[in-house]
Amino acid sequence: MRKTILLATFSFLLVRVTAFAQSSPRYLVLFKDKGNTTFSVDKPTEFLSQRSVDRRNKQNIAITTNDLPVNPGYLFAIRQIGAQVIYPTRWFNGALVEASDAQLTQIKALPFYKGIELNLPVANITSKSPGIARTAATNRKLETVEEVDYGQMNRQLALMEVADLHKKGFRGENMLIAVLDNGFSQADEVAYFKQLRDDKRIVDTHDFVARDGNVYNDGFHGLNVMSTIAAYLPGNLVGSAFKASFAMYVTENNAGESPYEEITWLMAAERADSLGADVINSSLGYTTFDDEYDSPAYNHTYKDMDGKTTIVSRAARYATRKGILVVNSAGNDGNNSWQYVGAPADVDSVLTVGASNYDRSYSSLSSIGPNAAGIQKPDVAAVGAGTIIGDLAGGASSGYGTSFSAPQIAGLAAVLWQAFPQLTAQQVIYVLKKSGHMSNSPNNMLGYGVPNAVKAQEIAKNEFSPLGTENALLSSVTLSPNPAQNEVTLAIPHTLVGKTGHVSLYAANGASLYDATARLGAKHVIATAQLASGLYLVRLQVDSYERTLKFIKR
Repeated sequence: MRKTILLATFSFLLVRVTAFAQSSPRYLVLFKDKGNTTFSVDKPTEFLSQRSVDRRNKQNIAITTNDLPVNPGYLFAIRQIGAQVIYPTRWFNGALVEASDAQLTQIKALPFYKGIELNLPVANITSKSPGIARTAATNRKLETVEEVDYGQMNRQLALMEVADLHKKGFRGENMLIAVLDNGFSQADEVAYFKQLRDDKRIVDTHDFVARDGNVYNDGFHGLNVMSTIAAYLPGNLVGSAFKASFAMYVTENNAGESPYEEITWLMAAERADSLGADVINSSLGYTTFDDEYDSPAYNHTYKDMDGKTTIVSRAARYATRKGILVVNSAGNDGNNSWQYVGAPADVDSVLTVGASNYDRSYSSLSSIGPNAAGIQKPDVAAVGAGTIIGDLAGGASSGYGTSFSAPQIAGLAAVLWQAFPQLTAQQVIYVLKKSGHMSNSPNNMLGYGVPNAVKAQEIAKNEFSPLGTENALLSSVTLSPNPAQNEVTLAIPHTLVGKTGHVSLYAANGASLYDATARLGAKHVIATAQLASGLYLVRLQVDSYERTLKFIKR
């Protein structure tokens, strides 16, 4: 999959600026430590926003040295050599640096130097990489789209019953969504974003590629993507979280595909974290690259899609572990030789979104799972074939690709989280998956299927209500198979996972056959092959509550 923007197109035109000044290669330089830093985990608001700290506290996520900024002295030392520091990275503990061969040799001699990510440059290998220093770029990937009835955006939201949450007053207020994409051309002008602009709900913008301070002068894929969440033009276009606030970050280089974009994704995710974003939407994915990066040294293989190998997947893992709900498109390789999800859709804790048709069936363009570690992907799906999107002219068009299914889910996740603020990001993912139309038979094409907002609310109330008790949650424990042969499995509700449980097995005459106390996982398996045929009882105790389930051994 060469196109990292996850949009199926019929044709595209790329206008490129081809005259660039000479420049040195860029490297992601890694540091040994954060020693002698002036920052402390005890004073997090010196380097994180209060909103970011609150997000962690709400989810019982500790602030660690990984959150600390890079040692300023290390950056100063690199600049003293004459190299240029493009961006530092807290999570990887390093910096994106532009350096000549001589400067790189001096950097490697610094006492805090640890290594170079990939052991290779990520930009400007033989000459300045196109796109990374534009000042007045007009690069756009243009696609053929079908003009459609403006009122049809309702169909894609109705499949998920998003309107039920809107009617209850949950429309995204005070939720912050960061959108990482290739540009947001015309977002400062189109009518369907007028309310967004008037309410001043665009709280941050940054172009991590051109670094020209303008996210409105490049590609428009980000505009299309964000319209499915943020548009508000009643009777024409209304998005899934049209009252949310947004950060708009350009991380995708329209001039070509390279590992540099994985690093800009990392930088944008760190900025979103510091800002206090609740949700990240990324309709991007990485497998193989273009031009001089199209080589075994840079290209990924399916083996790399294990959720923890590529730069961008490691960045996404960090983001989820900071309490951010990361939503990523599965990819559009369903009909291609690659087939599988790309990075960072391969990350276990990322909510990976496939594409469905309007009848909730699988759209063949959508990339499939599992990831290389055998984890089922995608997680859920939404309409990605004929999705109604906002266009450059301020009207509606029809788009194809998981680029447009993912943001619908990001918006749904935001309003659901708004309705149930006691949930953690991973609990929101659990609820959405369990509400899917295929929750009883998930697969590697649609995951758990298309979520349903009404069902999701019921699940959240029943399993995560602040007034709920373990006794009520124990009623959700199920035992299967029944009748049994070799083993039985207790399926444990998500909210009981991690709690200490006491599991006992009894014969019908009361004889104790099995007794174990353990920290509960999602499943608890009891071997039954050695049992004689007959009726048996399994008793589960959590705190002062208990439940007994029966099964028959054949």
